[in-house]
Amino acid sequence: MIAEAVVLAAGEGRRLRPLTKYQPKPMLPVANRPVVEYVVDALVAAGVERIVCVVGHRADRIQTHLTKRYPDLDLAFVRQERRLGSGHALLAAAAHVGERFLVVNGDNVVDADTVRATIARGVETDAVATVAVAHSETPEAYGVVVVDHGRIADIDEHPTESDTYLVNAGVYVFDRSVFAALDRTPRWGDELRLTDALDHLDGPVTSVLVGEGWLDPSNPWQLLTVTEALLARDGTNSVHASARIHPTAVVEGHVVVGPDCELGPGAVVRGGTCLQENVHVGPNAVVERSVLLTDARVGAGAVVRDSVVGPGVQLGDGVVSPGGLVDVRLGGTLHANRRLGSVVADRAVIGPNVTLEPGSQVDADATVRAGSIVTDPARDPAEVTA
Repeated sequence: MIAEAVVLAAGEGRRLRPLTKYQPKPMLPVANRPVVEYVVDALVAAGVERIVCVVGHRADRIQTHLTKRYPDLDLAFVRQERRLGSGHALLAAAAHVGERFLVVNGDNVVDADTVRATIARGVETDAVATVAVAHSETPEAYGVVVVDHGRIADIDEHPTESDTYLVNAGVYVFDRSVFAALDRTPRWGDELRLTDALDHLDGPVTSVLVGEGWLDPSNPWQLLTVTEALLARDGTNSVHASARIHPTAVVEGHVVVGPDCELGPGAVVRGGTCLQENVHVGPNAVVERSVLLTDARVGAGAVVRDSVVGPGVQLGDGVVSPGGLVDVRLGGTLHANRRLGSVVADRAVIGPNVTLEPGSQVDADATVRAGSIVTDPARDPAEVTA
């Protein structure tokens, strides 16, 4: 079988800004675990013995975490000094892999069954490459895949319309001919895309349809949706032994409460919520279907729904982030009717009685004055006034 893999984990995760200003997308937590952990665990469970991880944006965070988390794994790191696309990232690993290997995106949640299915398809066919494909309700957000009798006929990275719901799931089997194909592949500006190289391989490219083992937290509302799906799928309701829960606090539904968290009197934490580590939820505050990262603080009487709160954020007493459906503009594209509250990035300070309207963002290190209503993405770093 195939015992080597390249994990592409160099990207910034632009659609998740401002959460990725200080940490790379593969390190964002889903169900209180970094996304890249799901990838590495799936590879190891599928029999992969050696992993080459291509890192770039905030590389030290990934390298430090994985080295500590997997001390016995044959794990190498390669720097992509300039982030010029997924194909360019794979080229950086060319000297570190053998004749046949897996390539996996480091910022998607995948399971071992997905990896095993891709390996099996790659081994049993005469194709020069195998690509895992999955169904998606939003194919416009991905490389839309056209499959003809199990073989890849085309991948359109930026479709304007599509009659298919199959998308590229970011798991591949290649042999070393992919590097020559990448050398022959035209660039889009400075960007070299791995999917474009499929057209330049000397032979057929086959596909394998994978199921629910592939999830992509590629923007803030999907980060919440993927978290909620994993918690529900696994039936997760976990409160760490070191967490301090007041007798009158309520924890209900599928939630994770991490180490050293504290829930004050009358606090309520509802389904779809993850509190990472050392998160404090004040008296009578309500947190629902939200992700709160390490050292976040929620003041008394605050309401936080459908929101992502970054490390070290302070939400003052009476802050309201009501959540709900909203139209979100992301990278020039309007996404209608997305369930999203607010996104508050690292160490932002939100004063008392602030309202964070659905779809609002507060950048890292920003300050929001008491009583303000935040409707637009906040400045970097700046004081946001009412």
